[in-house]
Amino acid sequence: MKKLLVITLPVLMGYIPLGMAFGILASSAGFSFYEVLLSSVIVYAGAGQFILVALISAGAGFLEVALTSFLVNFRHFFYTLSLLEEFKKMNFLKHYAIFALTDESFAIISSKKRQIKNLKQKGHSQLIFAICFLNHSYWILGSLLGFLFQQNVKIDYSGIEFSLNALFIVLAYELYKQNPKFKILLFATLLSLIALFYIDKAYMFAFCLSMGLALLFLGKKYV
Repeated sequence: MKKLLVITLPVLMGYIPLGMAFGILASSAGFSFYEVLLSSVIVYAGAGQFILVALISAGAGFLEVALTSFLVNFRHFFYTLSLLEEFKKMNFLKHYAIFALTDESFAIISSKKRQIKNLKQKGHSQLIFAICFLNHSYWILGSLLGFLFQQNVKIDYSGIEFSLNALFIVLAYELYKQNPKFKILLFATLLSLIALFYIDKAYMFAFCLSMGLALLFLGKKYV
């Protein structure tokens, strides 16, 4: 257990403050304690949860929430495919592990692939499950701490919603560093400006994601 805590410590250090930002944002938007808890237990999508709060607050419909959540978290399909060999060796615990496979859990499991392959089936299943479960627990804890903080510490929380913008700025910057293609950055910037000036606020995010995917698929030889 101690070794697992050491392995997942970087995730703990990131999930607690980010989870708290989500909890504060959700509480400020009128979410109840149980709604914050359920979203972190059942949705567990990091950026997707921030977007969920923004969409619900803007009065978005079910289809838009579902489509946006699907597009934002579509990359998780590829995580599962890359670990398919490991999941095939797992027992019923694989269902939870596939659900809880976030970016950070995937990174840890991928870095420990050799160690996991050398384990017997029982140990193999337990290690992957434990990594996913611990990381999930950190996120839930952070979310609830953020909710309780917002409810009990009476300060001005206006502007906390910018945490979503800041999160995506950081993600975009990191992705550009990994894949520095200026044409893709230019397409994304133009789409954002079109959405900002011509698309209703409630549909901006879904529009950008849908059009971005369409442009990448249809014009991939140019970008």
